This record gives sequence, C-alpha cells and structure tokens, in this order.
Amino acid sequence: MALLFDLAALSARHTDEVLHHVFCKAYGHEDGDGIWAPQDNPFLARLVELFTERGLTRMAGLSDELQAWLTGERHQAGDIRPRPPGDRRVWTQQELGVARLYLRSLPPSAWTIDDHMLLVDFLHQRYMSADDLRTEAEWLSQRSVLMGRVQANMAAVTPGQADKILAAPIPDVSWSGIQQQVREFARLRCADAVTRVSEGVRMQLRQTISQEVEQASLAGRPVWSTALQTRLQDDFAIQNRDWRRVALTESTEALNQGFVASQEPGQRLKRVEQYRGVCAWCAKIDGREFEVVDPAEPDKDGDTQVWVGKTNVGRSVAPRKRVGDLLVEREPQERYWVSAGAQHPNCRGRWVPVITDQPGDDPEFGDWLRETLQGAKPQA
Repeated sequence: MALLFDLAALSARHTDEVLHHVFCKAYGHEDGDGIWAPQDNPFLARLVELFTERGLTRMAGLSDELQAWLTGERHQAGDIRPRPPGDRRVWTQQELGVARLYLRSLPPSAWTIDDHMLLVDFLHQRYMSADDLRTEAEWLSQRSVLMGRVQANMAAVTPGQADKILAAPIPDVSWSGIQQQVREFARLRCADAVTRVSEGVRMQLRQTISQEVEQASLAGRPVWSTALQTRLQDDFAIQNRDWRRVALTESTEALNQGFVASQEPGQRLKRVEQYRGVCAWCAKIDGREFEVVDPAEPDKDGDTQVWVGKTNVGRSVAPRKRVGDLLVEREPQERYWVSAGAQHPNCRGRWVPVITDQPGDDPEFGDWLRETLQGAKPQA
C-alpha cells in the first residue's frame, strides 16, 4: 500500500526532518518492546541495568510523592505559611524547606494553578535536579568509556567481573590524549541527554496538571481524579522509556568510542550487529570490516576506515533531501555511514577485533585490570 505525504507547505529543513524520521521508523530505529531487553554486550549489561534502575527509582519517587500531594495526604492543618517569592529553576535546601512548609499548610481546596506549578517545580528539583542528573551522566559515561578499554583488553567478561570493575574507582593510569577526549565528549553528550529528559519531565507534568486544573475548576470538582492518575501514569511511562533510551544509546556510544580509541592505527575491526530487534540498516552492516586510522589523518575513507569521533551527527538515513520544490538524492557525505559509536538511538552494536589475540592497549591499564579482578597487585 502506497503512503503519500503532502510536504509542500513545509520548509526545506522541516521536510528533511520529516523524511529522516519516516525512514528511521521504517528502518526500526524507534522504540519497540525490545527497549527493555537486557543489553547484549556483556561489558555494558550491568552498567545499563544499574543506570536504568537508578533513574526509574527517581521517577517512581517523584510519581508517588506527586500523588500524595495532589490527593491531600501531605496537608497539615494550621496557619498558612507565606508563599515563596517568584519562580526558580535552581533551589537551595532552605528554599525547598520553605516551599514544603507552604504547600503543606495550604488546604487542597485553596490551591491555585500557580500552587500546582510550584509543586511540580519543587518535586522536580528534589528528584530530577540538573546537578544530580549530571552526576548520573558522568557515572554512566565514564564507566562506559572505561568498559571500552576493558573490552580492548579482555575477550569476555562475566557479570561478577563487571560488578568488580564498575565498583572500582576510575583508574588514573595511562589515558592517552585521544582517550581523554573521548571521556570528555562522552561526559558532555550524556549530560546533555539526561538534561533533556529532566526538562521533559518538568514540562510534561506542568502541561498535564495545568490542563487538569483548568478542567476541574470549570467543572467545579477536585483536581485529583482517575483520569488525571491515568494521564500521569502515561507521562511517566514515556519518561521511563526516555531514560532507558539514554542508558542504551549513550553507553553504547561511549563504550565503542572508547574501544576504538584503545586500538592502534592499522588494527582491523569488525562490526557486530546481532541482537534482538536489530534494525534493517544495522543488519546490513553486520560483519563489515574497517581499518582503524588516526582521526587526524587528512584523507580518511568512511567506507573502509573507522576513527575516534566518526559519528552520524548531521547525517540522515533518508536517501533524499529537499532543494527548493524538488526532492533530490543526497550526496554520499550527507547519508549515514558506519560510525565508531552508536549508529542511531537505541543501537546496541559493537566492535570486535579481526585478530583476536592482540595485546591490551596499555600494560599499566592491564595491571590495574588484573588487580581489580583478582583483588591483589600483580607480581613485579
């Protein structure tokens, strides 16, 4: 069955965005039921589940406390406390305490829409503050890059070994300049991703609750209802998936970039895209081999070579773009290629060396790894 879209009224940029998302959906890049499946790469499996659990615990705490406030469970009869002045995005502990006292003292029947928005911002700051989430992002990104180095030194890892590595401090040993850059870019990418999730939670809750407050006010009924409870459950289900997507995508990106950064130029790597739910685009690149080259190399070949920093940012999976009123073929440099990290959101692909008996990337790091796993310093 043919599917026709009328894109004539859109700008060229918006047309290209629509085409990209349509092809992403056609290739299966969008979230499916498989988003909750365990990560197939054993070097990331425990890391992804720990990060997911920590995020979902935050979401659950916010959801439970929000319901308690909206149903009046937190109300304490007595004199109404002064309302905190103005809106704020960053709160001190004292300001959080003042807001809590004010909201507790206010009878549910006296709450205005501004009070409901204050509640959302108060709870958002408690559970999803930008500073806290940047700490979570650093934890995920730095351990993902570390696991990339571990994968370059070990053919496989058990769950118990993964737990030991994840519990150990990040070693301050022999990080090359390129590896340090990978760590920094991974930190920034992941911080940006979790900040978007955090702001998405805040904005969606404000929208849902403000709409319900308006309808309840016009109908002369309490704000809390079965309908609001259902809408909030749907909101948190979406945000939980957003958090899981960050866990899968950013860990895969950081690990693979860290793995490539641990290889010597000239090493040949094979892309492995064998997992449940692999998209059609990634299935086509499974088994392809690439040569590792220095990212500073001036004449790199994207079809046969891979390097640290090779990504699909700014490229599109859609074969065409809009120029004026016409759809024209994209140039090769505008289309997806095999990147060093994740090919797209939710990607779980990884690299393996074509020659499996190559030495570790650095003897000092290898000593740290053996000490971490064995619990004793290696013999001199």
